[in-house]
Amino acid sequence: MTSNKQLLTTITLLLSIGSCQLNVAQAFLPSWLPGVVPTSPDLNRYTTEVTSSTFECRLNIGLPGQGAVFPINDFQFRLCKGAGTDEERVALPGADGPRPHLSSGPHRISTITEGSFISMEGAQSVPLGRGSWELIWRADSLCGFLICGFNLERDVRRNAHGAVLPRGNIYITFPVWSKNGLEDQQAIQKNMQQKYKQFENEVEDQLKKYNQENNLLKKAMHFRNAVQADVDKDNVKAYLREDVPRKEDVMEVGPCLQLVKTGTIWAKTGSFNGDRNTLLGSAVISSNGGVPV
Repeated sequence: MTSNKQLLTTITLLLSIGSCQLNVAQAFLPSWLPGVVPTSPDLNRYTTEVTSSTFECRLNIGLPGQGAVFPINDFQFRLCKGAGTDEERVALPGADGPRPHLSSGPHRISTITEGSFISMEGAQSVPLGRGSWELIWRADSLCGFLICGFNLERDVRRNAHGAVLPRGNIYITFPVWSKNGLEDQQAIQKNMQQKYKQFENEVEDQLKKYNQENNLLKKAMHFRNAVQADVDKDNVKAYLREDVPRKEDVMEVGPCLQLVKTGTIWAKTGSFNGDRNTLLGSAVISSNGGVPV
């Protein structure tokens, strides 16, 4: 059975290479040219829906497998309307980056409750200040991103050898989906998963019949069917997306929007023109407007 699967894999790979196509013009089109990446026509409406949302978050500082992760609890903030001055807010990757036309523009964040954690010295607060937020959404994208930026004046750590939330500008990013777009994608993913399982079972069934069959013509037929089912399975796999959230992973933030409740925490080294991002941990929204989610 193992040798059959190896042979099947080789044949499938050759078929995939033969059918592969590349849109050369699209691959080499300079993404920085004005107008190449258009803004979603719904950006202003989506920004209005998100404005005035109040989130309570748990910030998990540190990465799995890289030492102890420590939580910063009860961080609560509100997305306000209006930018304020540049001195009052941190720079944002959209509004202050190379593609400001994709951004809603900067808006203020009002901190309601500072996050806190427990160390050997007792309860410690985390003063994240100069908060600002933006919504980024490309016209050809199925989802956008809510980006919240803050400034931290000192390093924060729970112990000497644990994870660190470094001083400087800190960003939290949450994916945002349109409600209709997400429902369509979830339905497509469910259908694709069922088809993938169907073809996977067909491969196993045809290989089993191949091994049990003594007639050479029938044996060849079963192997051909297994190859075709494996090709069909790989074609379906191309439509399976890991970034489509489940219903329990999102919450409503307006009549037309679904916000993914788990986001990433990161810091920026250098400018927003391609310099390195550092992943610091994850953020989990526990309530929206005081209502648990």
